[in-house]
Amino acid sequence: MLVVDLLQNAKAALAGVIAWVVAVQVLGLDQPFLAPWAAVLVVHATVFRTVSRGGQQVVATFVGVLLAWGCGWLFGVSALGMGTMLLVAFLLGRHRWLRDESTTIATTGIVVLATNAVFHTDLLASRLLDTTVGVVVGLLVNLLVWPPLRDRAAWARADALPGELAVVLDEMATGLGPDLEPADTLPWVRRLREVDIRVDEAWHLLSQARESGRMNPRRSQPAGLEDLRRALHLLEQVVADALSMARTLATSAENATMWGTEFRESWQRLLEASAEAVDDQDGDRLREIHSEIGRVAEELSTDSLAGSAWHEYGGLLVNLRNVVSALIEIQDLGNRADPQLRRSKRYPVRSKIPGLGH
Repeated sequence: MLVVDLLQNAKAALAGVIAWVVAVQVLGLDQPFLAPWAAVLVVHATVFRTVSRGGQQVVATFVGVLLAWGCGWLFGVSALGMGTMLLVAFLLGRHRWLRDESTTIATTGIVVLATNAVFHTDLLASRLLDTTVGVVVGLLVNLLVWPPLRDRAAWARADALPGELAVVLDEMATGLGPDLEPADTLPWVRRLREVDIRVDEAWHLLSQARESGRMNPRRSQPAGLEDLRRALHLLEQVVADALSMARTLATSAENATMWGTEFRESWQRLLEASAEAVDDQDGDRLREIHSEIGRVAEELSTDSLAGSAWHEYGGLLVNLRNVVSALIEIQDLGNRADPQLRRSKRYPVRSKIPGLGH
């Protein structure tokens, strides 16, 4: 993922340099600063967004130039002209199609008024040409120089999340004891909320991965995104159940509930084993733990068990069972979506050697 981001940065820099060279050496523009500015801004994470935002940026620039020209003629290059232009620019920027480019309208108008280009037709045309050059160059660079596909970045983020959850589960197992205080559970809750934030980031990357295949000329295309969507839903479930376990432990500690030694040791062992199995990516061991949870519940559901604690025991066992079930399915999805199979070929590839590639 870091490599992808660094490559995007390099492409943005390349687009800015090329736009500058075209504006200065090819077109001979006197004030070509808008060309590299537009080129850098238009190199987005996906080709589709580059195209859509590039079109919006060109329209926004034209609107900004025309708005500055109109305000300049009506009110002159003055505070009244500048204030009116900015007010109208931000009002126009409230339109849903121009919302992302409201600042572009305003800054373009500022440049036109501040450089006193209102009364010079050639300078107005130069501002429009600058921006158009930058947008076109940015689009071509992002389209032709390794157009990005974001599926592997999304999978990489999702693949790391079970390991982070395993760390928290292991901390819970280690910290569980008869002298547990409510404050002891706060680090677990904080860590789980951090994992939840990373799940949200993975959802954002999944959205980018879906978008990255649109208008992308690369032969390979994102694949396995439905599996990734399912995995992220399951990760959300795991975080929710783990948070429920932490809150149950906090409530139990706050109420000074006396736990049976047999249940504490059994649940602690299962929790620790679950964390270890996730860390080792051992799906078979997770299935064994899932069965063990059922056996523990059956063995402990006797009349001699303290009724005051059973609702907590049952809640913790159900939460842990849900966590283990989800982690088993997540691992199965990850194994099915092998890194070499996460992209499909948009078109069949013919082998150059006769008899192969059928």
